[in-house]
Amino acid sequence: MIVIAALTVLIAAVLAARLLYSLSLYALPLWCGGTIAWWTFASGAGWTLAACAGLAAATLLLVAAHLLAGARSPVLRLVPVAGFGLCGGVAGYHAAHGLALALLPDGLIVQGLSLAAAMLIGSAAALRWLTVRGGATPSPNPPSWV
Repeated sequence: MIVIAALTVLIAAVLAARLLYSLSLYALPLWCGGTIAWWTFASGAGWTLAACAGLAAATLLLVAAHLLAGARSPVLRLVPVAGFGLCGGVAGYHAAHGLALALLPDGLIVQGLSLAAAMLIGSAAALRWLTVRGGATPSPNPPSWV
């Protein structure tokens, strides 16, 4: 019974890590939208206006990042890559730290695993932004038989 419980916890941790890796690209818009929504709600607006402001901020951030990704200057193209990578790294650190604390005692091993996960997930988010938004060449059209 203990073996089944340990395997269940291990499988749940792996699935949580896989979900984190898949959603790491959206850490920056989520953080931006959440911050604007929190600020709007704290200033006295209602839940509805705060949710709309957060959604608008996240959408504007994604539009600005897409526009910067299509710029001619390499420095301007690297701005969204750095932003998405850094926010993905912070999200990766905190998620891995929580998972590591659930499985291991606190210490240097937990910090090392958290930092390694931050570098891995942050670089993966930056690379995914580059490949998805980098404008890879489309496949050529099929030949015409006419």
